[in-house]
Amino acid sequence: MRIPVPGYDAPGLPLKPVRDPSLSLIALSGLDPSGPVMVEVPLVQNNSSFIAANVLAGRRVGFAERYGRGSDHEPIEHRAPFRRALEILRQAGVQLLPVPAQRVDETLQFNLHTHNEIDELVNEHRLDALVSDSRSAAFHAACWHGYPVFGEPLGDGAMLWFYGARWSKDSLAALVQGYRSARRLPDGQDGLPAALNNPTV
Repeated sequence: MRIPVPGYDAPGLPLKPVRDPSLSLIALSGLDPSGPVMVEVPLVQNNSSFIAANVLAGRRVGFAERYGRGSDHEPIEHRAPFRRALEILRQAGVQLLPVPAQRVDETLQFNLHTHNEIDELVNEHRLDALVSDSRSAAFHAACWHGYPVFGEPLGDGAMLWFYGARWSKDSLAALVQGYRSARRLPDGQDGLPAALNNPTV
């Protein structure tokens, strides 16, 4: 008569138990799973200037250096707020190009209705936009209906106008937003600027 030995009639444990893969990874990492886990979180810095530089790098923007027609030229003396705006654009990676502007008079009325100054300058100099001070009449008469134009305050009651070709509304808005970021407006305006048509100088 055989006497059964307790436990021998039950399946035994495997000689090599299957280990939880996560425990193996923890062991390899050198962390004690029973202790506190410290994770080093990098500091989050304000990178709005970096974003603005990325957006504006390589952009070509023209500004009126002189009024001219044919061989007759008249230099434009820019005010300090406009020069500061140009410097902000330059520091953000914009390539600034001086271009001539047409002074509107009676002899140019017919030409303005047959040729668009903005289109001609954008095509000739491969520009992304044109800028001018609202105290100046540069490029203003060429901003016909349907041409995008955005205004940003210069801080002295005047406006910085951004002009673009008819097809460039979205890219012009992105350029203005990049200028806003680079200038670091104190009121923290967000979103794309509102488009204006035929602003009053």
